[in-house]
Amino acid sequence: MDEAVPDGGLGEGAEVGAVDSRGVRLWVRQPGAAIARARLDVAGQQPAFGETALSTEQDWTGVILLRLATPAPGRAFVCTTGGRQLRGRLAPQRGTHAGVIFGVGSCNQPFRLDSGRVVLNEATAIYPAIERELRRVGADFTLLIGDQIYSDDVPSLNVRERLPGDAQHPPPLTVALAAYRRVTRAYLGHSGFRALREAFPSYCIWDDHEIFDNWGSRLEKTPLDRLLFQAAAQTFCEYQHARNPGGESGPPPYHYTVHHGDIGILTLDVRGTRDWENGRMLGAEQWEAVGRALAGDELADVQTLFVVSSVPVAHASRWMAKIFDGLPGHNADAVRDRWCSARFVDGRDALLEALFEWEAAGARRQVILLSGDVHCASAFTIRRRGRAGVIQQLTSSAFTTPLTRFQRLMNRLATRAPNLFEPHLRFRRRFLVLANNYALIRAEPLAGGGHRVRCAIRAWDPRSRRLYTAAHLEYLLATPV
Repeated sequence: MDEAVPDGGLGEGAEVGAVDSRGVRLWVRQPGAAIARARLDVAGQQPAFGETALSTEQDWTGVILLRLATPAPGRAFVCTTGGRQLRGRLAPQRGTHAGVIFGVGSCNQPFRLDSGRVVLNEATAIYPAIERELRRVGADFTLLIGDQIYSDDVPSLNVRERLPGDAQHPPPLTVALAAYRRVTRAYLGHSGFRALREAFPSYCIWDDHEIFDNWGSRLEKTPLDRLLFQAAAQTFCEYQHARNPGGESGPPPYHYTVHHGDIGILTLDVRGTRDWENGRMLGAEQWEAVGRALAGDELADVQTLFVVSSVPVAHASRWMAKIFDGLPGHNADAVRDRWCSARFVDGRDALLEALFEWEAAGARRQVILLSGDVHCASAFTIRRRGRAGVIQQLTSSAFTTPLTRFQRLMNRLATRAPNLFEPHLRFRRRFLVLANNYALIRAEPLAGGGHRVRCAIRAWDPRSRRLYTAAHLEYLLATPV
């Protein structure tokens, strides 16, 4: 256990990441071991074996690729490593008509200060409840959409405050890297959050608090800021990105695509190359990759496409961004962080246009955006003025992060009048939920192609200590049912 927190500290660990019809990526951490080994068992198949070298350079983390000789779509598997057994189901063959069930959420803040002491948030009881519910419905995986850690909140774990030096004279990279690894192990080591990740395969993407609040949307970057970003990126690769498809260590962006039969998940990295001053959200490399995926073969056999953007494409209204763009201060940084900020809005419109065009290019296609970040759950319908097509967005946040009175007010205010100053797009807010929550998503294959998608916001009631359905929507070819 990390002495700075009451329930946290990741020592040894193993978690299943990306799953396809033939095998899995297995993330491991075994301090002091030179090699980690694992075995994959599937009934009726010869077992698969794999290993990876471990060292202090990667904080004793690594990934083991376990591949069967032949595909075994939909079959149950068991991964064994270091005395642990992890279970799941292999994915359907790519392109086959299939369904999926998964959980979505963001913003893991299990800790808070009480009279100068770090204690657990009461909302952490949500994690065992989510795990039980996902087991009951037979979930395939979980999707964690940013702020799995907070490097800038609890004083005993606040990276910036605990580093020597100052903004213009930062410490060596090794010092910052050790600090980020420590805070990551503390947050990912919380017992409830860890058990949830161990129970199901998980996919991850980072957001600002893996780095620090509003990274990429502040008016300036100091030498310390740049050092923190470099250390945060390496730590994210070691502890989270490694489990994703193709998730190797290296510079961002960290976008990736998941295939589950004819269902796709296109995960965007909206932090890795973000730069408000230069109006860059995705960056040229990622934008080109997204364009190739939408126009080429990678998503040609997909009918329902979930697009993950940790920051919601639709949430804060454009009139609010017009007021705060260019102003100093934390609140202005938070508004500049939105897709509708003046420096980012052209990229937002280009992304939506590309998604509308992909949707229209194939029979029975639909696009559903998935987001986190804003410490509330919401749903929006997005259309183009005078043109066909509809895109849905679902936001689930926060797992356990408390929502302050100011944030409650701003979430209510920011989502008002969403079409003011919007010349080309029409936004409709369908609901807003101000409670800790996660989203349960079920995509049911329909005869003739396409999917009926059911999305439920499962909110946490601290009095009854139970989950309840705070909001529910069904989509049939992106149109609410």
